[in-house]
Amino acid sequence: MALIKLFTCLSFCSLYALNAIAQVAIPFNPKDTVAYSAINSEKVIALGNLIESTIYKSEPEVYISKFYTNVFVKRILDINPSISQNTEVIKPFAKGIQQGLNKFPLEIIRDVENGAYYDFVNYRYDHYRQTYYILFRLYSSESGMNYHDYRIHKKDGEMLISDAYLYLSGEDISQTMARLMGYAMPNKKILGLIENTKREGVADLFKAIQYKKTGEFKQAYALINSITSEISKEKFFLVFKTIIASTIDDATYLNALEELLTNFSDDPTIVLNKIDYYIYKGNYFEAIQVINQLQENTEDDFLNFLKANVAFQDENFDFALNNYDYMVQNYPDFFEGQAGYLNTLAMMKKYTEVTDFIDTLISEGYERDALINYIEKNDAYGENILDPLVQSEPYKSWKLKTKN
Repeated sequence: MALIKLFTCLSFCSLYALNAIAQVAIPFNPKDTVAYSAINSEKVIALGNLIESTIYKSEPEVYISKFYTNVFVKRILDINPSISQNTEVIKPFAKGIQQGLNKFPLEIIRDVENGAYYDFVNYRYDHYRQTYYILFRLYSSESGMNYHDYRIHKKDGEMLISDAYLYLSGEDISQTMARLMGYAMPNKKILGLIENTKREGVADLFKAIQYKKTGEFKQAYALINSITSEISKEKFFLVFKTIIASTIDDATYLNALEELLTNFSDDPTIVLNKIDYYIYKGNYFEAIQVINQLQENTEDDFLNFLKANVAFQDENFDFALNNYDYMVQNYPDFFEGQAGYLNTLAMMKKYTEVTDFIDTLISEGYERDALINYIEKNDAYGENILDPLVQSEPYKSWKLKTKN
């Protein structure tokens, strides 16, 4: 299992910002709160549904129109006041941020076109920050799980997005950008001097990001693994390192996860990384405990699927079956949940129940031959965990009986 890797494209905002040229001044709206009300809640829900729709309809321009860049830029400047406030510096920075954000929905759309899901989970009102948030789940069978928790800003009665907390990075996009721009941009004038915030390893970090973008993963990892300066101890750096490491091999990925957890063992924001780490280490009970924590925080019942997968790996088939059954009942169009239920019945040698379930799937619109292919096909290693089912008399009898 690996984590969804929509983190790199946002780092590129800083690279775009270094070269962009803006022609107009950037007006900022300092008010960044939204009152709780029934009407505002309805508008927030409508925005969440719209964002989900734009991704599945491949309409990035609609998504982009709902991101309030000016407020986002202001938040970055507030987070890192060391960034120069010079108008000529802020202008290209703001335009560069917009160019980077424009690519964000394109990355999500590309993943969805390749089989990922991007679903509006729920909304909440944060009384401390006095605004709404909308939570989205990004899931792919190949890349795993991530969440985007969007902060809402109200402008002239319209609900817009002004920031997003990415569960994979463990922080708001604005925080990540404030740090990266602090590396790449000059400080404010202090006693008549301009101090540069560039530190050893920053140039190599940005080069590794470029390698990652072009798919040169080994070069990216070799470069980022060679950085030993101060930035190599920061959480965002170690998270990015795990992302690149996951593209190399399991051993490299596990080493990167161990480095991250060693340095930030008590950090509650690296929950997704902890889940992966425990699964790779075979600590399945601990993994489920962390998933339970994540489920409590997100109120996302889809995480029952993740718990089922972990239990299946642990050969705790009763627990796995119960959670897969929940997915079958509540996510009827999600074949991975149905497949997990079928696989678990097979592992429990309940072959007659398997064939009954196959009939149910066929009655719901699945093709018999496609299901047979799923059951009998070998994996990339030439193996098939369902072979005992294939060789069983109930399955053979079912296959013969349903043959056209």
